[in-house]
Amino acid sequence: MKAAGTAGVLGLMPAVLRGKASNPPMGQSSAEQPLPMPESTESNKFNVFSIDPKVVEPHGTVTEVTGDNFPVLKGNQAAVFYLVMKPGAVREPHWHPDAWELDVPISGNGRLGVVNTNDTWSSQTIKPGSEIGFVPQGYAHYIENIGKEDVRWMIVFNNTYPDDIGLSTMFGGMPTHTFTKTFGLPANGLAGATKPSKTLFIV
Repeated sequence: MKAAGTAGVLGLMPAVLRGKASNPPMGQSSAEQPLPMPESTESNKFNVFSIDPKVVEPHGTVTEVTGDNFPVLKGNQAAVFYLVMKPGAVREPHWHPDAWELDVPISGNGRLGVVNTNDTWSSQTIKPGSEIGFVPQGYAHYIENIGKEDVRWMIVFNNTYPDDIGLSTMFGGMPTHTFTKTFGLPANGLAGATKPSKTLFIV
């Protein structure tokens, strides 16, 4: 048994010695050494601030990182949106029918509100640097800036091109009487409301 163990160790020595010989000189990282395989032409990092926001509203912006500008995301069910909201602004109530949402606060004082499928709701302030928020797929939710500085959140989706349906989208795309009847208002109860021609995103 002892002889067999010794033989096994000796058998590994050539490989160990080869590995030792291939170590880079002191002060030189292994990343600087030439490798036999070809280097990928696709990067695994992306500078979110290198592109212009896709949504620009008076009260904030949304920068979208998808498979269109970060190719490595394609086929991997992932996207990242960078949300900036001014004090008092609200990311209008909305939902994503094809994605869940992971909220990572960077700065500011933001509140996340969620409506659940069991007729319950939750509302919570999420602290930058220590807390994250999560919204299940298809759940209605909103984000509100309740502080005195801009709210900046990175929002991660499990879809490379997540869909978005906002409350303004619903109101603009449905007859007004469907809302007055739902809320028990007089027939002219929303006569002064403006029907938007597009999703407002940030109000």
